[in-house]
Amino acid sequence: MLDSAGGAGGAYFAGPNDPIIKQIQGAADFIGTGAIEINMYEAEILDLVRRESILRQRVDERPATGHPHRYFEQTAIGTGQFSDPRTLAPTNTGPTRVERPAMIKALVNQVNLTLFDVQVTQQQGVFTGLEAKDIEDCVNGIIIAAAPAYWSGTDTSLAAPTTLQYVGLLTQITYQFTIAPGASIIDGIKYAVAQMMSNQTFRVRPTGIYLNPTLGHYIDTEAKNTQIVLGTTVIGGVTVKEINTQAGNLPLIPDVWMPSDTTAKYGFGAPAAGLKNYYCVVTSEKMIERPYIDGGKGNSAPQLFRLGLQNSLTGQYVSVQFDCIIAKGSSYAHCMISVQRA
Repeated sequence: MLDSAGGAGGAYFAGPNDPIIKQIQGAADFIGTGAIEINMYEAEILDLVRRESILRQRVDERPATGHPHRYFEQTAIGTGQFSDPRTLAPTNTGPTRVERPAMIKALVNQVNLTLFDVQVTQQQGVFTGLEAKDIEDCVNGIIIAAAPAYWSGTDTSLAAPTTLQYVGLLTQITYQFTIAPGASIIDGIKYAVAQMMSNQTFRVRPTGIYLNPTLGHYIDTEAKNTQIVLGTTVIGGVTVKEINTQAGNLPLIPDVWMPSDTTAKYGFGAPAAGLKNYYCVVTSEKMIERPYIDGGKGNSAPQLFRLGLQNSLTGQYVSVQFDCIIAKGSSYAHCMISVQRA
């Protein structure tokens, strides 16, 4: 070996300007007599990133009938008439049924894994599950992309698409109410539900109220100030408030993907300056469906595919989801409420 002067010797004595020492100093937190302190990290990565959609978890999922997905909706039955009991004169009647199509939409996501960097991470033995986590998040990324679009997707027609996104539920639902500034939110919601239940043509069965979390705060504040006691129930392991209505006790389900707006949208006018339209939707959850295509495997989750290794040995994983969201009975089985608040 060479000594620090470049001659032959049994040991290498590095000086303070030696390139090796400079590299160590650049990576170390401290270098001193008898001590070299290097960077070390906790094995657990702080991760509170959202990966779920509460609406997706609660609505019906079913294999699509094709592209488009099709179903029939009955909007009326043949009704009888009063007649003279001695001169019966019936009139021929029949049911009214309407075909409803919905085009399937596609969402995709991709993650590339470099062989060298993956193996370095495995050899270090600290973040051992990182590869599997990132592959799983390729699927979760599809769910998160879909979550806000379930409510506010930009397409405008289920049958004749105008954009690549879903037709959001806020666009599909046409039964609407507005709660003006200063008006009781609780009374407004109860009135909207009462109007739904007063429908003499359709037997409506609301099951839940999805709302912007900030609107949930306004409801809690109103209940506190007016000494109204809201009931509680458990939804997905979380205790939520519920409102007593003409349809029974309906849970208030906060959904972070429910938008709020300062402009005119979804058929509602623009709120006054300094206010927002906070939305909530009274839903008959069994009447909201997510038809999907998966090749007949019966799995509604996003599909994950591993592509063949490229000559650079880069692994590619692609996730894809074929589905759409449908609010059946959009003009009577659900209603949308805009609450104008700061």
